[in-house]
Amino acid sequence: MKLIKNHIYKFGILSFLAALIIYISIFFVLKNKEQSKGMEKLLSRVDYRIFACGEEIFLKADEEDLKIKRNGLFARSKSGKVIADGFIASGDHVLLSSFFEAVGSSIIEYAPDYKSKLYLQTEEGVREFHSGDLCNGKKAMLHVIHHRVETGTAPWSIYSRIIWKEKDHVLTNNYGEVPPGDCFIFIFDSEDVLERPWPRCASHEEALSTGELILEK
Repeated sequence: MKLIKNHIYKFGILSFLAALIIYISIFFVLKNKEQSKGMEKLLSRVDYRIFACGEEIFLKADEEDLKIKRNGLFARSKSGKVIADGFIASGDHVLLSSFFEAVGSSIIEYAPDYKSKLYLQTEEGVREFHSGDLCNGKKAMLHVIHHRVETGTAPWSIYSRIIWKEKDHVLTNNYGEVPPGDCFIFIFDSEDVLERPWPRCASHEEALSTGELILEK
């Protein structure tokens, strides 16, 4: 009789714990649904490359951190590639700077004199660059090139321009799928670097070679 009571007692505890887990799971599902109401859904891809004094720099990204930060918006991102997939909890999250902050880095331009600061978390440690630092004996600053994909043409076109404001580093290419997306090139160097051929992202080079994208002036 005592053995039966023990079994009933244990079964009751296990049933209670199982019910509690189910309740908590349902609570968080409903909470997330409630939070997502009224939020804009974003599925966007932006590639990027960073150069400093002629050297390409690769950011270190902690995948576990990306699952937690910014509502997990960048959880699918890889080195050189930002994939935003989820609901926008804050307008700031559509800025590329939000991704950089999520991986412990920052690329900042200060208006109105366009002073810049790069704080980059890499596998080898932190790298910092500031306006006025020297590259090959010349004063350097940040230059940003935006290779924008225009989907209104067939095949799609790439339009390239220099941008000057951080608020223009935006994840706007919300295609509802993830094709070769826009490409941002961050170059910390002397001003004459813009007179050289502008780098592009690997995804654009590949799409240009297959004819999926074409260049526009």
